[in-house]
Amino acid sequence: MRTHDTPRASRPERDRPVGGLGRLTAIFGAVVLVVAACGGGGGSAAPSGGAASAAPSVAAPSDGAAPSAAPSDGAAPSASAAGALEPPATKADLVVWNPFTGPDGNFFSEIVTAFNAETPNCQVTVETQVGAEYIAKLEAAASANQLPHVIAAGYDALPLLVENGIVTPIDDLATTAGLDASDFPEAIWNAGQWKDQRVGIPIDTHTMNFYYNKKLFTDAGLDPEKAPATREEFEAAIKAVQDNTEADGYQMVASGPGANFLVGIQFAALFYQGGGEWTNGDFTQATFNSDAGVQAAAYLKHLVDDLGVPKVESDAEINAFQQGQNAMVMSGIWETTRYNDALGADLGIAPVPSIFGDGTWGGSHNLAVTSAAEGDLRQCAYYFIDWFSRNSLQWGAAGQIPARNEVRESPEFQSATEGLLPLISQVAPLADSVKFLPTIPGGGDLLFVANGAGEAATFAINGTDPKQALDAAATFNSQILTENKAKYGF
Repeated sequence: MRTHDTPRASRPERDRPVGGLGRLTAIFGAVVLVVAACGGGGGSAAPSGGAASAAPSVAAPSDGAAPSAAPSDGAAPSASAAGALEPPATKADLVVWNPFTGPDGNFFSEIVTAFNAETPNCQVTVETQVGAEYIAKLEAAASANQLPHVIAAGYDALPLLVENGIVTPIDDLATTAGLDASDFPEAIWNAGQWKDQRVGIPIDTHTMNFYYNKKLFTDAGLDPEKAPATREEFEAAIKAVQDNTEADGYQMVASGPGANFLVGIQFAALFYQGGGEWTNGDFTQATFNSDAGVQAAAYLKHLVDDLGVPKVESDAEINAFQQGQNAMVMSGIWETTRYNDALGADLGIAPVPSIFGDGTWGGSHNLAVTSAAEGDLRQCAYYFIDWFSRNSLQWGAAGQIPARNEVRESPEFQSATEGLLPLISQVAPLADSVKFLPTIPGGGDLLFVANGAGEAATFAINGTDPKQALDAAATFNSQILTENKAKYGF
């Protein structure tokens, strides 16, 4: 879900999904890597850390069987008189898995180090798994009764993890900790639910943002402190850079192993701006071939056909932006680190221009509890997740927008002057408007894998009629939706 820089070679092939475990693996290829797995260098098909090379010190912290909503041993975790979760009375050693193989993994570990120093009776060991192998290792661990107790995962991976007995509902965690929709933006909070049960606690949202080169704007006669905010301003900026500099104003991905993802998140942002919905109300029909979908795909085609935007292979647009040869790029927030390293004070960051309205694509990491966490281990897991959520300022420093309202609204976040936080804070308001794919089995497939909307939009950029391409993809996905609804009972 490389919520940061996963190398191009490590991206999974997005083959047609299949049923059962194969389909779960496909979803993790398209979701955990695309929306969650934060990788090392190069590439852009999945979010990466978006963090500085070294994690800063953490500030003193603030205050197999069908799962059930209650802890596995039937006892609710201890709570203080105020209702806050407490660590267990006896020592518990918790194992936490995450897919953060990039610099963001350093920040995650720093947060855990601070937690361990404060909480001697609940000690956490972090094990980072390569995103491409994450689901296979979880399945193997489940078969061997060696699951970790807590995992970090993309929100849209959670439904199938629940259905496969790996992740368990945690409504009692939310109730005891006093967490509800008032503590998070509604869409971010709702994305961690499956079948009317809480299955994850969100720790961030990673949005698609607009980045621009201030020096190239100056050279083109544009205001370097004013990011294009409308369709007219965006297209005028493309033309100004093309006419007055040696750089491209914008480049359109049209091929390469990351095309479905990179085109897909641009399509999704425009689709949301036009009021699009991915499915009908009961999740039996894909509806991204609506007027909003056709409009979004046609606009990407328009940039190439009518504005002369060059078509490039995936990642070429990102590399050109870093090298000062491409003035503007729409990228996931995970690219902020390397853009900042490359451009420094010349880097501009803003929300995606309102081509058809407001809105952008985003993902969200959740912390979830597995079926291995029982008794004191479950109480330790609950306490750790709530603590991490409350102390997620440093997760913002890793290049993520913290999910928790009180963290985003804190003076420490809003007035930050060092590292990535000043840049992240500029786009943090997107947390209140970001939109997500459906939290259902295969939700991510609607956009990212073969036969999804991202591939259809790529076909449109390369000359296929947008309506025809989206109709074919919607027909295929409607069949999958119908099969999944019958199989998983949602």
